[in-house]
Parts: sequence; structure tokens; C-alpha cells
Amino acid sequence: MTPQTLYLSILASSMTLSAEPNPAALASIELVTHYAFDSNVVARVMVVDEKTVAPASDPLNSLVFKVTFADKIDGSKVTELKGRLYTGGGVEALEEAHADNFGYMTSKLDFYGALDSQYDFFESVVTSYKTSDAQAIKTAIETAGALNALGAYRIQEAVIDVPASSVTDLTPIEMKNALLDMRDRPRYIATCEIGSLPHVEALAETMGKLNCHVLLDIGNIDNWEAAVAITESINIDDHRLWVFWNPNKSRPSNATTVLARKKWRPCVGDYLAQLLLRNALTTASGIPPIHRPIAGYDFPLSFRDTEKFGGLTLDEEAQNALAKAGVNVVINERFEGGDRWIYGDVLTQYDSTTSALQLINSSEIETYTANVVVSIVKKHLLKGMSSFITDATDDCTKFLDACADAGLLTQSTELAGRYYALQITPRADNPFTKADVKLSRRPQGCARQVYFESTVTK
Repeated sequence: MTPQTLYLSILASSMTLSAEPNPAALASIELVTHYAFDSNVVARVMVVDEKTVAPASDPLNSLVFKVTFADKIDGSKVTELKGRLYTGGGVEALEEAHADNFGYMTSKLDFYGALDSQYDFFESVVTSYKTSDAQAIKTAIETAGALNALGAYRIQEAVIDVPASSVTDLTPIEMKNALLDMRDRPRYIATCEIGSLPHVEALAETMGKLNCHVLLDIGNIDNWEAAVAITESINIDDHRLWVFWNPNKSRPSNATTVLARKKWRPCVGDYLAQLLLRNALTTASGIPPIHRPIAGYDFPLSFRDTEKFGGLTLDEEAQNALAKAGVNVVINERFEGGDRWIYGDVLTQYDSTTSALQLINSSEIETYTANVVVSIVKKHLLKGMSSFITDATDDCTKFLDACADAGLLTQSTELAGRYYALQITPRADNPFTKADVKLSRRPQGCARQVYFESTVTK
């Protein structure tokens, strides 16, 4: 999105936060960000007077500002800045005037603008004030109820509403390019947007180029026929696309009273969180346990007081139709010891009844192993051909052996009982500059169905 600028202005009798500079400000903090705020965010401004000696050229250097952006509903912190004001010019002016005093530079709020890393919340921070207004600024902060003595027991702070951002939706092309331009290659893209087929198609293009996965929540739908019809209308026959449906309502996770009404909520956020937590449990070789799909008894949803939509029945006909369409439904299942709300299936959008790629965990093993092998091969490019083949083969073999040890791969009859087959050889048409990489493997499957036979004997 287009960056937006906020101005925290210290006035004679108040503090304000606006999208435009205030000409009456005694001091200001200019914040430039690519993030957007809704109407439920506040800025909490607290200033601590450390009573240190400040130079005449920077008389407010003893005041330490802490500006916390937080959710006004549950109080959760969005981001926070801590530092001192500077007389103006931003980090460039600081560097020019105080290049030999790095500690002084880093103590300023303006220093946030020098970090300039991919995940900085604020791209630029510029503070400014006139030295002649120093005492008036200090008085204004005290009048606003934000000034604290060092070590004070009771904390005073000014709470200011953050203006809601004006956000323009990205076009499908802009969205695709933004994802492709990310420095860190995404493994998962989660979305609840099914109202725009061009956006879904753009995500599918991105998925194909990055060989990653798209997690699609089809939304607040109260009957299974519509869920099946919507999923089939998307019509992307690819194992890297996973579709989810939560036909239930629940209370907010932070609800403290029964007056917090039950509402529908998408489930892909919970699913993605459980994916990332699972992936963090790597082996000593760094292999994540992606052969364990996020489904069933071991991965229940944490939604509170969940109940199915009234009037909805997921009988055998409904479940078969949803499975045929590749929809993974949040359902309640009874187990030994009690019941749980779970993801009731592990299906991709790949249209097959026999291929392993119809299963989410097999699909993820396929993309994970392919992407890592490609990255290893790329690491050894531009070496001598013999060295390239030897080094790339050795590193890929170590990685694939680790995958087999971790349970991602199983023995294949087509590979004579081996877990995988890897070949890296010079191309016949140009053995000097080109090579072929061929990888075959059998990923771990998933037990979706059992056929139970019960017999009573004498």
C-alpha cells in the first residue's frame, strides 16, 4: 500500500495524532509507515524525565518518550517506539552533526528511520522542536498528563485515538507482484477472499511461480451445497491449493463474559498458526514434521464455546460431496475420552482418488523437498561441471536422507524399496553448461478412511 504519514503533535494544552502537520505544534513526531490502522487503535504516550543534564543545543535530551500503539479493545500492543526528541532533520541531520557519537544518535526516536529493514514498522521517524520552546513543551506534556518522574510508582500517560487509514485494495497484478517481490519466499499464503476470482487466480499464479501453498477459507456459508458449489466454481486443480470451511460460530478468544456473542470466524488463521508451531519442532537435521497433517485429534481448534450453525446437518451425503470437492470442514468428532472440534479432512484441490497429492501432508512434502533440492542445486551453480555434480549430489543426498529419517518419505516399490531416487547429470545436448536434475520420491500418506469389521464369536 502507499505509505501514510502520521503527526504526533504536542500543543500547549493537549496532544494530537493526525494525518496532517499541526502548525500550532510546539514539538512534533512524524511517523511514516506502510501499515494501516483501523478505528480501534490508540497511541499511549508516556514521557519520563530522567533529570540528566542536557546540552543547550538540545535542552529536551533528558526526556524519554515511549509511544505505544495498542488495540483499544483488548489492549494488545501493535508496536512501540522509545527514545528522545531531536531538534529536527531526522536521522540524516543526526548523522551529519553527531557522526562521532553513536550512542547519542541511537537514543533518539529518529534512529528508527535508520534501521530500514524489511519488517520495520515505521519507515521513517522525524522529530522536531525549537530549543526556545523547551520549557513550554515540558509544561505542555505535564498538562497533557503524560510526564513522569524517573522511577515513579504511578504511571501517567496520554491516550490518543489513531486516525483510521485510507486503504485502497491492491489489484490482482499488484498483489501478485508484491508477493513475488518479497525477500523471504512465502511457504503459505492464507486468504478469505473468494469474492474476486481475478484475485484468486493471481494467488494461483503466485503459488505456481513460488511452488508454495494457498490456504483458502470460503467464508461464512451456512449450507453445504453452497460450500461445494463455490469450491467447484473456483476450479483450480492443483495440490498446492487447500480449501477450508468453518460452518460454526464461537465466542471471541478474549471473551470474559457470556455477553460476548457467538459469531462466525474464519479458521485459516488458526490453521496457519498450528502449521507454524508444528514446523518449529524440527529434527536435529532441521527437518520439520510436515508428514503430520494439521487435522484430527492431535490438532483441535482453540475456538471458545463452538457450536454448529443452526439447521445445518452434515450427513453422509454432505460429507461425501464436501470430500469430493476437496473441502476441509471444521467438525465436532467424538473420541475416546470426549469430543473435540477438529479439521475433519486433509484434502487438496488435486482431482484424483489414488494420487498422494490429494493429501495435504503429501503435497507439502512434495513442495518442501522440491524447493530445498532446487535451492541446494542453485547454491552450487557456477562451479566447474564436475564439482557441481559431485557437490550438489552430496548435499541433496544428505538432505533427502534426513527427510527419510524424519518420516517424510516412505519406501517405494517402483524405486525397488528405496525412499527416493536422485540423478544430477550433464545434459546430452550441451554437457558444458547445462545439467539435468531428476528427483523421484514417495511421500508419507495419511489414514483418511478405515473399514471396520466386527465379529462376535463363541
